[in-house]
Amino acid sequence: MLEHFQTKSIQIQNIIKGFNLTKSLFVSSILIGEEYTGKKTLVKYLFPNATYADGSDQDSVKDLLENHNELVIINFEKLTNIENLNFENKRIVALANYISNEKIIDSIFAFIYHMPPLRERAEDIDLFIEYFSKEVKRDLMIEGDLFIDRKFIDISTNIQSLKKSIYYQAFSQNCNHSDIENILYQYLYSKMGGNNDYKEFLSIYERPLIEAGLDKYNSQLKLSGILGINRNTLRKKIHELGIN
Repeated sequence: MLEHFQTKSIQIQNIIKGFNLTKSLFVSSILIGEEYTGKKTLVKYLFPNATYADGSDQDSVKDLLENHNELVIINFEKLTNIENLNFENKRIVALANYISNEKIIDSIFAFIYHMPPLRERAEDIDLFIEYFSKEVKRDLMIEGDLFIDRKFIDISTNIQSLKKSIYYQAFSQNCNHSDIENILYQYLYSKMGGNNDYKEFLSIYERPLIEAGLDKYNSQLKLSGILGINRNTLRKKIHELGIN
């Protein structure tokens, strides 16, 4: 049972207020939003003892509706033949990644809430970075400080990609030479089989080497000296690899 749902988003705080105000009423609500925005976590926080059904399994949803007056239905957009299901005199909380039929949605649900994606919740990103940083330190048994660079935080798939990018940064800061070699070995072993693999896979090493060097030294001349290669050779590599 979650004791607290972390958010600084005014939109989500309003959703929580709306759900809390209607908890005692026998009305149905739907929460719509992109995948991995925290919809299920929010509903579990608000309704910790609820019975859950998955819209991917039509028969199971039908059976649960017949035997429960209160039900949380995830993946609601995957339900088919909704008109054949009985939602009357029940308190339904539905979660959907998108609206498939607005007319049906309006007829079933008294309250329709929209969960904003992380790109519209900048105030929540730092909360999640702090939360998952503590989690990754526990999971990977990392001692000492962990530096998470916000410019490498990926929110393209909301909390899923954010969490993944934090774990990636944590690992990259705590791995050693052997770890990197093992990762490259496993990747190359699974991908090799082309006609020009040496040239194709060399960029896996060259690109990050040059990009990191340019970011660190901010000078092609200095980097060429650090790498021990001719400046013209470095400039040619930058052009070949399409590095800005």
